[in-house]
Amino acid sequence: MSNFNTTDIFDTKELNREYIKETLKIVVAAISNKNYDPISQILGYIKTNNPVYIPRDNKARERIMNINKDELLEYLLYYFIEENKCLEKE
Repeated sequence: MSNFNTTDIFDTKELNREYIKETLKIVVAAISNKNYDPISQILGYIKTNNPVYIPRDNKARERIMNINKDELLEYLLYYFIEENKCLEKE
C-alpha cells in the first residue's frame, strides 16, 4: 500500500534508458542487415551528427535522431561501466 503522506519522485532516466536500449537494438540490426560495422556507423553518426550513417530501415534513423547525443553517450558509458564492474575486483 502506498504512503499518501509522502511524495515520490518518478525517475524518467530509467524510461529514457529503455527507449535508448530498444533504439540501439533496432539501429544495430538495421546496420548489420546492410553488412556494415555497427560500431563504425554509430560512431560516425555521433562524431559528425550526420544521420546518413544510420539506415532508414525499420525507422532506425528516425529513432536515433530523437535521442540527444549526450544522453546516448551517457547510456553507452553507463552500461560499459556497469558491465565491467566485475573487472575491478580482479
